[in-house]
Amino acid sequence: MSDNQLQGTGTTLKPARLYYLDWLRVLALLTILFFHNARLYNSEGWHVKSVDTSFGADIFISFCDIWLMPLFFVISGAAVYYALKSRTAGGFAKERVLRILIPIIILGWFVIAPPQVYLERLSQGDFSGSFFQFIPHYFDGIYGIGGNFALVPMHMWFLWLLFIFSLILLPLFLLNKKTGKSLGSRLATMFEKPWTLIIPIILISASEILLDSLGALMSWGGGWNHLSYLLFFVSGYLIISNARIQDNINKYAVVTLVSALVFQALHYLLDYGVIQLGLPEGNAGFMLYQAIASSRSWLFIMAILGLGSRYLNCNNRFLGYANEAVLPVYILHQTIILIVGFFVIQWSIGIPIKYLVNVITSFAIIMALYELLVRRVNVLRFLFGMRPKKKT
Repeated sequence: MSDNQLQGTGTTLKPARLYYLDWLRVLALLTILFFHNARLYNSEGWHVKSVDTSFGADIFISFCDIWLMPLFFVISGAAVYYALKSRTAGGFAKERVLRILIPIIILGWFVIAPPQVYLERLSQGDFSGSFFQFIPHYFDGIYGIGGNFALVPMHMWFLWLLFIFSLILLPLFLLNKKTGKSLGSRLATMFEKPWTLIIPIILISASEILLDSLGALMSWGGGWNHLSYLLFFVSGYLIISNARIQDNINKYAVVTLVSALVFQALHYLLDYGVIQLGLPEGNAGFMLYQAIASSRSWLFIMAILGLGSRYLNCNNRFLGYANEAVLPVYILHQTIILIVGFFVIQWSIGIPIKYLVNVITSFAIIMALYELLVRRVNVLRFLFGMRPKKKT
């Protein structure tokens, strides 16, 4: 059979497109909408914060924070495998520039980030005045080091890293013209034994332990450093390039899910002081804590991929619509959530009601902007990294 009919070289036949990855991408995006709405009410700092906080928001944020963005990188690494099936190195690089770099520079720098920085400065008392009065000050210095201009446009740090990883790792992913295989796919054969699924835990734990002292220098968001995100990204490619690895993940999905829940419970006990390790950097307690965090992240991802391959590998019209909307909705979502949240958090009602209003209102606005403007106007489609709408 042709490569369009089969994927990988294992004993189990795989469809050319694994639709469960599209479903997981869409579901991860929906989760991040709930996640960022919850960040208005948890106890950690953010651009805009409610005076009142919720323990439930803390629990939800802690649960999602450890695996949600790593899952995005794993899925993105898998997408590279399919993208390079039909593209040259130049074509792939051009697509990354058009779909990722242009949205970062044009939208991220000048449309998405300015309202977020303004609301942060306003809510923290660092600026008073209208948004239009703030605009000239947006270009005063670099955000994160005392200024306002967001060189890394807030939540679009994910796209920055995705762009950088895609290009620097291209030699690993590019298909050899003679063999039809990439260096990455040949590397994946080293991980075909079930026990090798734990190797990423060791690598990610080591990355977090060794680079933790660099702090913000190696981390833009999501709770992991850049090297760890790179490992998640490469893992996604290796998994999808090898059918035997996918079979192992599918086979042990329930085992990895139960294991992940055990590590999650242990993590909560550590976070809330029920179990004391003592966590100064460099000591055994700190290293054990990082190993637990890395374990629950990787195990959750394995469980999500395994269960997704079992129950979500199907296609319909909604999936096609939703999958196309993922990138523009991701670009829009945090700015809209913060604008809505800035006003709603000031209401004198309970947090659950405010949270529900945040979620419904921000989602309605995001989808209205996408459906009525972004999706229908080719200039906006281009700016949001979408392919031009075909003429009928």
